[in-house]
Amino acid sequence: MTPTTPHQKQQSSAENRRQLEESVSRAMERYKSDFEAVRAKSERLRIAREARDDASAQKAPADAAPVKKKRARKA
Repeated sequence: MTPTTPHQKQQSSAENRRQLEESVSRAMERYKSDFEAVRAKSERLRIAREARDDASAQKAPADAAPVKKKRARKA
């Protein structure tokens, strides 16, 4: 076994386990926070998209067919 140097400190397995549990807990909190942020943004985008679609549906007459653009032919 390698001797410990002055800048190293010995940790018990209980201390290592506690640090690991804290690290996992912080990671899970970060994951939950990121997940909630993505869900909130998705909801805002869905509402904006529905509002845009409703506005464009009210602008265009319902019975009008879409008009295709004609392409210019090369001679």
